[in-house]
Amino acid sequence: MEQSLWNTFDIVRPLLDAQYDNRRCDPGTGLSVEELRQETERYLATHQGEPLIRTRAALFELLLLKGRIDVDPFDWFADHLETGRILYEYRSRWFQEAYSRLSAEDRRDAEAGVRCGAFQADLDLTHTSPDWESILELGPCGLRDRALAALEKAACDREREFLRAAARCYEAMRLFILRLAELAQRKNCVRVIGALRAIAERPPETLQEAFQLAYIYHELQEIEGEPVRSMGCFDRLFVKFYLHDLEKGILTRDQAKELLKFYWFKFYARTHGNEAGKNFCLGGMLPDGGDAVNELTFLACEAYHEMRVYNPKLSMRMFRGSSDAILRRVAAYMRDGMTSTVFINDDTAFPMFLKRGKDPLDVYNYIPIGCYEPAIMGREMCCSMSALINLVKPVELALNGGIDPLTGERIGPPAAGTIRSFDDFFAEYRRQLGVMIDRALRIAATRSAFWPEVNPSPLLSGSMRDCIASRRDVSEFGTRYNTSGVMCAGIGSAADSLTAVRVLVFERKLCTLDELNRALAADWQGYEELREEALRGVPKWGNNLPLPDGIAVEIAAFAAGRINHTPNGKGATFQMGLWSIDHCRRYGEKTGALPDGRRAREVLSKNLDASIGMDRRGTTALIHSAGKLDHTEFPDGSVLDVMLHPSALTGEDGDAVIPALVRTYFENGGFAVHFNIFDAGTLRQAQREPEKFSELQVRVCGWSVRFIDLAPEDQELFIRDAEKEDL
Repeated sequence: MEQSLWNTFDIVRPLLDAQYDNRRCDPGTGLSVEELRQETERYLATHQGEPLIRTRAALFELLLLKGRIDVDPFDWFADHLETGRILYEYRSRWFQEAYSRLSAEDRRDAEAGVRCGAFQADLDLTHTSPDWESILELGPCGLRDRALAALEKAACDREREFLRAAARCYEAMRLFILRLAELAQRKNCVRVIGALRAIAERPPETLQEAFQLAYIYHELQEIEGEPVRSMGCFDRLFVKFYLHDLEKGILTRDQAKELLKFYWFKFYARTHGNEAGKNFCLGGMLPDGGDAVNELTFLACEAYHEMRVYNPKLSMRMFRGSSDAILRRVAAYMRDGMTSTVFINDDTAFPMFLKRGKDPLDVYNYIPIGCYEPAIMGREMCCSMSALINLVKPVELALNGGIDPLTGERIGPPAAGTIRSFDDFFAEYRRQLGVMIDRALRIAATRSAFWPEVNPSPLLSGSMRDCIASRRDVSEFGTRYNTSGVMCAGIGSAADSLTAVRVLVFERKLCTLDELNRALAADWQGYEELREEALRGVPKWGNNLPLPDGIAVEIAAFAAGRINHTPNGKGATFQMGLWSIDHCRRYGEKTGALPDGRRAREVLSKNLDASIGMDRRGTTALIHSAGKLDHTEFPDGSVLDVMLHPSALTGEDGDAVIPALVRTYFENGGFAVHFNIFDAGTLRQAQREPEKFSELQVRVCGWSVRFIDLAPEDQELFIRDAEKEDL
């Protein structure tokens, strides 16, 4: 390629940054969004009664072939298409029609669960990842032809409808790519013409072609209606294209790095860090026991460090044999404020997958989907947020005979009997939790049955080798693994509250259960001395103390036993995850005062963390508390948040701190860990002078954002946590 085309990333970065802001494509290239909507209405009116999967493929084709498009002359990749999220609009309509058929009991329980902050259950279509290996190996033509070839084995009309719809989508994709190529030719956008024409006719051969195909596929699947929550095992998928280009003299190493910057920056520009970020996985163990880390892994880390963005986000798979070199490379950019990376432990993930019946060869190809929810790349629809459970709510229900104290609603069964001991109270907690879980899973399973009626997905399904082999769409569970994840939030707050009941009421007898309940009803007003004992005089989760840690282990084991063996209506079971993301705040707003000293509506503990300010014995103690849990029982993932003061990473050995903590946690059986690195003073200064801190990142949960973009109340939560590290 011409030398004059290179070394432009930093120059055109402002243009790349704004490429999706109020984008309006050339009216001469196609129909407006309103005209597309009118065409859609006409199609629906004249094709009533046809299979929905045929309708979805036809509407997808309509958008790709008639929507307005554009190509940027300064970019190495083309994709712009105006669709107005039309398919989402109609899916919402189909959702409402299907959900109206839920039983009165399901609707009542579902609405009460959300209203009281107890649980939530839904059909989760927001956590998907396609078969990236098939996409890059076959390209649009090969994927189309694979679906058409499978028609020979189709045994019924349903199978034929699916395969024809998939083939139609990939032919539409091919024609859309040619539309972009023709426009690029007219506009003399020389960077993209060759790559577009190539992937329209054959599988990708160069790194640019592979990136271009991956990005177009990403955009089109999101138009179809299923958010892409993982871009796959990046270094494994793309290293052959990288090495090919180096060998053939098509690219130099520096040019490949610049190409990667252009590719990754499109994900940043698309959302500017909203929508939880785009996940790229690196490293991990290969089937021969070797390390998947390669030249491209290091190039990717180097590019990421230089870009200084927080989206994409990276997931670094590790195992005992992982090299210290890659750990230190990642630690180096994290030490420099780039904390949008989570470390994931293969040595825990592999036995976790095998417990769930996964093929031993498949487990080497797992990816985190969304934030840290593990699934087999290209072979699993994990639906990782099919249900959400507030582990703290049963504490309130056990204290109030099944009544939610903030709303006064009955959402749990009446008390089973008189509580005379902590064992009685803990048994009542488990009973209330069990009822909550059962209701949530029943509703989630019922809603999953509506999937074919609201969102058949021929593009996504057409990428999946198992869907083609089974001749079934993902909505009809055509992939090899069809699981349903259940997020369980607030383990630290739940363990602390149960510990407080045991210590305050049954061991030290500072109050009766009724007196404690009156203190909670008063939000601790007038009970300051008792609250101080609850806050300071009771052992807390996250400090490597046997009492709260043991209770946390029992809570997690009970929930896992209930969830992991319950059928999900898709030929598999539900899967427990022990994480909260930002639901620690959302559920906190709907949770009253707790026995651990927390006031009503305050934030709950996040992920596997201690409650804010309660991990008083340091990071190592927190790691050992979390390590006591059996993380192989959380197949929907788990994660520990660690906050470090910048001073902990200074000096010659500063880059060794994070690798040592990761190794320690993983040796203790942990599954995933990520970090925040800042001090309270810096955060306070950023509040006062935000214009000086535009690059200050914070790891919110499974994604990062700019600190200055957080709401003031969320900023204060990080400052409170950082103040503990300052001490």
